[in-house]
Amino acid sequence: MKATIIAALTLLFLSCGDNRQPIDVQDPVKIQEDTSVYTRFDSIPKSLVMVVGTYHFRQEEHYDELSGKNQEHISKIVSRLAEFKPTKVVIEKEPQYDSIFQSLFQKYILNDQVIDTLENETFQLGFRLAKRMGHEKIYLFDDQTEFIGSLDGFTWEKFGEEVAKDSAFVNRHVDIIMDSFNENEKRYANLSLYDNILKRNSPEAQKWNAQRMHAYETRAGIQKSWMGPDWLGRWYQRNIRMMANLMSFNDHGNDRFVIIVGDNHKWVLDTLLEFNPDFEVVSSYDILISNNLQRN
Repeated sequence: MKATIIAALTLLFLSCGDNRQPIDVQDPVKIQEDTSVYTRFDSIPKSLVMVVGTYHFRQEEHYDELSGKNQEHISKIVSRLAEFKPTKVVIEKEPQYDSIFQSLFQKYILNDQVIDTLENETFQLGFRLAKRMGHEKIYLFDDQTEFIGSLDGFTWEKFGEEVAKDSAFVNRHVDIIMDSFNENEKRYANLSLYDNILKRNSPEAQKWNAQRMHAYETRAGIQKSWMGPDWLGRWYQRNIRMMANLMSFNDHGNDRFVIIVGDNHKWVLDTLLEFNPDFEVVSSYDILISNNLQRN
């Protein structure tokens, strides 16, 4: 009986071996070099886009953007961005307010003093650059995306309540985040306005912004309300809509966009635009750092 079983197993093994087909394994190097495996979007004309991240003017107490010294720094930023030769300047305002901002921009074209008392970067950077380039209009692309689902009626107080339900997990990195945030804010406060904007556009600063937003908020409400992940999801959704607005007035392959936007948008917009075949992203940091080196 034992001999019969051994014979049967031997026959099964041999029959399996006989049915196996040789595997056609290609050279990994050839596979890597063979770009014809993929069809690509090279034929789509690409417009250039530069996302300039900034702090929101008027919100930093240690800066007076309208002072003589800071007006010089703003002028230098505008001059450097003008060397990129933008065809369209885009500001962080919603398209529904287009008529208001177009009217104000037309007044500014005729009279520089229109923005003398308006600190916001929309005017001090966006309007100045567009006028410098001889543009006839300004472009708006923001979207105040709805707070829906778990975010309905969202407040940071409600978020705090959600955090309290599992504070040990949510606050796992909070000390590191806050220490890092406070240290970075101190460093920004000691910089000139030009260097502040320069540093905020650096790859290091943008990586920090992205990591901070993924390290804390996403931990709140997992498998419960999902408030934290939904909050970050709304942030992505808002920026995706902003990109879509940009696409709506893109003259394919002929535009050179400069976007003036809060620096917390820059990392996500840069990422989204890198994957959009309509655009080629240009580094705002490289543009600003070259002028910084010339000044030094």
